[in-house]
Amino acid sequence: MTSDKDTDFRDVLTRDFDTETIDNPQTGEKVSLWLALSIIFLLIVVFGVSALIVQRVYFKPPVIRTAVERDLIRYTDAIKQNPRDAESYVGLAGVYLEIEQPRKAIDALNTAISLKPRSWNAHFEMGMALDANGQTSDAVGHFWQAAAIDPNNELSHYQLGRLYEKQRLYGQAIQAYKDTLRINPTLSDAHYYLGSCYEKTNKRGLAKQEYREALKYVDNYPEAEKALKRLE
Repeated sequence: MTSDKDTDFRDVLTRDFDTETIDNPQTGEKVSLWLALSIIFLLIVVFGVSALIVQRVYFKPPVIRTAVERDLIRYTDAIKQNPRDAESYVGLAGVYLEIEQPRKAIDALNTAISLKPRSWNAHFEMGMALDANGQTSDAVGHFWQAAAIDPNNELSHYQLGRLYEKQRLYGQAIQAYKDTLRINPTLSDAHYYLGSCYEKTNKRGLAKQEYREALKYVDNYPEAEKALKRLE
């Protein structure tokens, strides 16, 4: 026989149990939501930090230490933006020549000349690149083309003189130096090398005159002073 007290006790237990089973799922949902948000926030932080690390390690901006590096980047970027910009290829070739990579300079200048066949700069720099690469005869042809494009630019004639003198073609070198000085009579180096060619062809009087002219425009020119003393 069950007493009323026992019945009341079972009712209390049953009521408490039912409340527990109803409240716990709600509490569990709140815990699960908080945990999910925490995980999402943590993942965002992790991905953000990872992105910064990747950017710093793999996508570091170039460190420019010298003017040559700056020019190399500038001309390379210019070519990327406009692959048909002949002058950018000429500029790039100049950088390659400065860092003693004439083969790369020649490749860049071939592109420049194909884009702009009448470019004085391209032919002149090609002459310089070919000479640096040991292709003296080919270099002469490009200096001649540069001189034909701009006859009043003394640099093409001067470089022709230097190449002819290197090949011991003194008569042609003398003419090239004369053409140089006709355009720019104040170029001391042209006077000095013209004097050198005269001396090598036994024209001592003309050689001394040119050495004096070299000293006229540059006071401190040890090579010209030494050559003049040798002939006097």
